Amino acid sequence: MLSRVVFAAGILFAVPAQAASVAEAAASGSIPQSVTLAVAFSHDLKPEAKFDASLSAQVDHAFDLIRSGKQAKAVNLFDKVIASADQSLAGDSRARLCRSDRTAHSVSPKQVVLVDGALCDAHFGKGYALIDLGRGDLAETELLKAMQMAPGDAHFANEYAELFKSRREWQKSYDAFAHAWAIADKDKTGPDAGLAARALRGMGYDKMQMGDLDEAARLFRQSQDYEPGSEAAKFELGNIARKQAIGS
Repeated sequence: MLSRVVFAAGILFAVPAQAASVAEAAASGSIPQSVTLAVAFSHDLKPEAKFDASLSAQVDHAFDLIRSGKQAKAVNLFDKVIASADQSLAGDSRARLCRSDRTAHSVSPKQVVLVDGALCDAHFGKGYALIDLGRGDLAETELLKAMQMAPGDAHFANEYAELFKSRREWQKSYDAFAHAWAIADKDKTGPDAGLAARALRGMGYDKMQMGDLDEAARLFRQSQDYEPGSEAAKFELGNIARKQAIGS
């Protein structure tokens, strides 16, 4: 969906387009209510919120800072970008939606203001950097904002799920991974294949931690339909088999 290169589990990759229905995403509760209500309208909208091109460049630079291990400086730069956007949108109470999100073409301008995707990346990047700084408590808010502003982005949903996984909050993590799976395109050879596989592996890992080994194994096997060569899935399936063999 976003053309900017973003982070996932320590690996950089470009986020592909999403193609699942808004109804699936809305059912998970991740889309702001105003966005859900507006989906019934169909408008060919033009970008409404002005975004200085230099701010987009600053977002790119902030991601470079993260790559260089300068997370605190990256957070400061992301904050400047977010503050600038907040100032330009002061007094606008509409929900913010990334104009690059797949849902942007079908919402009402009465309910939603379209914003540049760089702003969504800024919230996501800030959250990612805060996790590296050991401030997952603050990161949660930023990752949630990014996910709400881009409700069709399975990558953001996967990252949100990873935060709960790191806290060993298995059910919350599972629910977020399940949302990522719901909104990911299901084409096994499509651009979302990696995101779908990651969501399924996350669901499988959480189920394993919650003691449901049969369901965990099923999810890991299903993930292999999208990433047949996944070493992570292979390892966890072996781990599950060993646990089942000894009755643990």
